[in-house]
Amino acid sequence: MAANDLKKPLGQNKQQSNGLSHIFMLGSLGALTLVLAGLIGWIVMVDDPTGGYPTERVDLVATLRQTAKIGVEGMRPGIKPGIPETNLNSPDPRSMPELFPNQANPNQSNQPTANNGDGIRVLDPSSPQLNDAGNAGSNQRPYKLFARPVNSDAIAGLPKIAIVVDGLGLSQTTTQEALSLLPPDVTLAFAPYGNSLARWTQKARSQGHELLVQVPMEPFDYPNNDPGPHTLLTTAKTEANKANLNWVLGRFDSYVGVMNYMGARFSADELAGSDFMREMQANGLLYLESGGSGRSRLNAIASNMNVPNLKADLVVDFQGRAADIETRLIQLETIAQENGFALGIASAFPTSVRTISEWTQSLRQRGFALVPLTTLLQQ
Repeated sequence: MAANDLKKPLGQNKQQSNGLSHIFMLGSLGALTLVLAGLIGWIVMVDDPTGGYPTERVDLVATLRQTAKIGVEGMRPGIKPGIPETNLNSPDPRSMPELFPNQANPNQSNQPTANNGDGIRVLDPSSPQLNDAGNAGSNQRPYKLFARPVNSDAIAGLPKIAIVVDGLGLSQTTTQEALSLLPPDVTLAFAPYGNSLARWTQKARSQGHELLVQVPMEPFDYPNNDPGPHTLLTTAKTEANKANLNWVLGRFDSYVGVMNYMGARFSADELAGSDFMREMQANGLLYLESGGSGRSRLNAIASNMNVPNLKADLVVDFQGRAADIETRLIQLETIAQENGFALGIASAFPTSVRTISEWTQSLRQRGFALVPLTTLLQQ
């Protein structure tokens, strides 16, 4: 410290410090003003709110027929690149009256029509039977109308294996993964309680999958073990069970048949089972028995009524580890070699879906044909 500083009274350098502070403050305000001015100028001068991203305007009104009635079936989900959600070469509905009977004549009312996965359905939102499989718009029964076509010559002589993955529609993540990984010859069974079922099932159909709807049925320990709302009960009146079944069948459309969800008590009841199979017969649907109950009478009742029916040979993910699932799939191959065909069922668990997906990739090289469910009806 200099001697002059010791003699200088305190506070005499305060004016110099204040001057530097004022200069710094003015500089900061000036810089902020320039930034704001630049931002305002950019907003005023640039009229593209998308920041230069490529855009395209589509006149939706111009693309619609003036006589069409449009109903919203479901929001479109994100899809995995490389998997088409719809066929770009969709046929003209007027050229295919067997699939689009109400579109062949523009003067007819626009009721819900069948969709084989290759066309676009025009929906009438006022129709109370929007998802009624029995009104599929064709003389063919739904188990034939919505069956996946198979090249019989290409698989002649090969042991045939059908896989049904059930429990879809409850989790959007697992449903999306199943649709992304499983080949179209795998049949998909959707639970009736999921959200956006029309969206998911339409996507599954566009990829070529056959569909089933799971029907909740009474187990022996009901109601302690409750399959869910609208369960078919042995103690319910015929009209009540029919109303519950109609609710389940109306959750989505374009399915080939139904499979049981639980139902050990219901499937063993001759009277309730007969009422149920009469509805299957009236709606033209096949029945798949999951094989969980050895006392089930439903397959025998179905055969007596000429209702197409099948029974699973194995639940391939009875134990959830990948190694156990692989072992069960090998057992399924053995059954197919012995009988000429085999049917396995799995749930839409991530491990099950991934293991089945990997297994199917080399199945043909091992001398087996993966087929949709309805193909086994011909065996």
